[in-house]
Amino acid sequence: MKHTFYILTMLFVVITACEPSRQRMAYDGKDTTEMVSRLLDTSEMLYKQHETDSALTLMLTAADYAKGCHDPQVNYQLFQALSSAYEKKNLFHLQEKYLVRQLEAAQSMDDTGKTALTLFTLGVSRYTQGDNDQAISYLDKALTQAPSDSAEFRAKCQLMRCQVFLQTDATDSVVSSLRQAQAIYPPIAQKDIFHLSEVYMLNNIGRYDEAEKKINQYAQTDSLYARIEELSLLQSIHERRGQTLQAFKDAKLLLELNDSAAQREASEAMTSIHQLQHEEQMKLASARQQTMKAQAQARMWGLLAVSAIVLAGAVVAIVVFRRRAVVAHQAELEALRLAEDAQSSEAEVRALNEDLQRRYYEHLYAILLPILNAKRTHTGHIDLNEKSWQLIEENTNLVLPKFTYHLRKNHSSLSDEDVRFCCLVAMKVPNPVIANIYCIAPSSVAVRKQRMKRKLEESVMNETLETYLSKYSL
Repeated sequence: MKHTFYILTMLFVVITACEPSRQRMAYDGKDTTEMVSRLLDTSEMLYKQHETDSALTLMLTAADYAKGCHDPQVNYQLFQALSSAYEKKNLFHLQEKYLVRQLEAAQSMDDTGKTALTLFTLGVSRYTQGDNDQAISYLDKALTQAPSDSAEFRAKCQLMRCQVFLQTDATDSVVSSLRQAQAIYPPIAQKDIFHLSEVYMLNNIGRYDEAEKKINQYAQTDSLYARIEELSLLQSIHERRGQTLQAFKDAKLLLELNDSAAQREASEAMTSIHQLQHEEQMKLASARQQTMKAQAQARMWGLLAVSAIVLAGAVVAIVVFRRRAVVAHQAELEALRLAEDAQSSEAEVRALNEDLQRRYYEHLYAILLPILNAKRTHTGHIDLNEKSWQLIEENTNLVLPKFTYHLRKNHSSLSDEDVRFCCLVAMKVPNPVIANIYCIAPSSVAVRKQRMKRKLEESVMNETLETYLSKYSL
């Protein structure tokens, strides 16, 4: 509570200090660079303290002053921080808004390196939103602006172009981008993303033996999620060849890897909870120390009162005793308040534990989806019949009570296929499994989620699809 009060007080002081500067700027046109810089520094400090919402509020306040800031370097840092914050929230339309302003600042500095980096980020943002043509346009501009000595960056641009071309089945362009990336910066070939692009390219052009060889060659990759995508593709290759036993082994290992991914997320959440518990224990210890200090002060006042009785008589003694009683009463009230704060913190920890358990069971349900129906299409993807989809909806409503009822009630225009896709998202089904169900590349799942948001209300654009769907579990 004290920490929250400190943050709110600091925000009030900063915003109050900003207002006179704004008025002075209106009268004498002085540069607001120093004000923007101070707000940005304060927001970075709040980010380090995990006060993300307060930090974002300060950055948005700084953005209002940026028009009067004559230092493009400060503006670049501000808009870079804002675009990064919205990227973490998966609000790509807001991220792009500040990326454009970041690009203007970079161009004002005549810094080709920062201009190229911003263009690259714009390309990734458009790709995530499903606009492949615009994504390629930004990436091509980034390559044009990139300094000649930035080999690794230019290789990354080519690799990102490859990802976009994979979505459009432009095989020749995929091959060309991969080869150019490796020629520009040979170490890029050791990256997981390069390897995944290569095996998907080989699979798309029907060179299954080479794709399988590449997958087995890098089977010990440190990236768990890259291994999941590789194994999913390998299972599809084995099923296409009729190697049922090997495909079954792949499916079993894929389930184990998905379970490992769920356990890793659960472990990270548990670590966060333990850290929160430690912080609350420290607060409780501090509260106890303050209580003991208050009690010691009360005892000291008692000794002074006794001395006063001896020295000054009955009248002085009465005054001192009353003072001691007031201090002791205040100490008791403070101790009670601190105890209540500690209980509130323990309740928050319990709530986090319950949420962790719920997330873990959601992952368990998601992991069971690939084996609901053993039937496969001729391409090796999961073929769910009507009975299986009904079972998925029932399981979703079991974990998230009345989910489909509330979703259809509030969005009557949604088709059954839309509702079923929302069930998979709400159940936290991993992207590789969703991709297998809909016969698409795993990297296309994010694009499909973005399109689903556009089918819902406009308010969904200000939050993630997962967050929005969680409302229908109430």
